[in-house]
Amino acid sequence: MLTPEQYLGAVAERIQRTGGRLNTVQIGPAVAVVGLFTESVMLSTMNYCVVAAAVPEVSAAALYDFTGRATQHARANVLGTVGWTAASVVIAGLVSPRVYPDAAQAAMAKSSNQFGGETRMVAVDTSAGAMYAFVGGKFWGAAVQGSVNARLTFCFPQPAEVYQQLQWQQQQPGWQGQPPQRPHGY
Repeated sequence: MLTPEQYLGAVAERIQRTGGRLNTVQIGPAVAVVGLFTESVMLSTMNYCVVAAAVPEVSAAALYDFTGRATQHARANVLGTVGWTAASVVIAGLVSPRVYPDAAQAAMAKSSNQFGGETRMVAVDTSAGAMYAFVGGKFWGAAVQGSVNARLTFCFPQPAEVYQQLQWQQQQPGWQGQPPQRPHGY
C-alpha cells in the first residue's frame, strides 16, 4: 500500500522536475512540501503555490483550515501585484490514509472566484487510491484554466500512478530519474 509520505515524495519530485522552488514549511500543525512556480500566460504572470502535507485523517474542516493557511503563505510569496499584472493560484492538498466524505465533497466543489487568483483544494486518500479535486473550467479563459488544471493533475497524480512509479523504480538497479511514459491513447 502507498503511504502518505511516499505520495508526498512523488509530489516533491514532480515540483522539482518542472522547475519549481521546493521548500518545506510549517503550515498549521503539519510540515508541508511547498513548490513555488512562476510562468507567463497571456501577458500575465502566473504564480503557482503547490502545498501538500500528510496528516492522519482529512475532514472538510481540516482541509479548509489548511487551505486558508496555505493561501496566506502563498500570498506572502507572490511576484508582481496580484490582480493587475499577476495572478496567484494556490493548490493545497492534504494526503492521508483516511479522507472523510465531507472532505472529498469539499475538494471537488467548484472553487470560489477571487480577485487575481484562485485556490484549489485537493484531498488524497492513499488507502482508497483516490485523488479528489475540482478540475474544470472557470471564468479565467481556456489558456489559463488549462494551465491551472495541468499543474494540479501533474503535481497531485492519482495514487495508483505513484504506486506504479515506485514499483518500477524498485525494479531498476541504481535508478535515478524518471520512469518511461506511456504514449497517450494506450
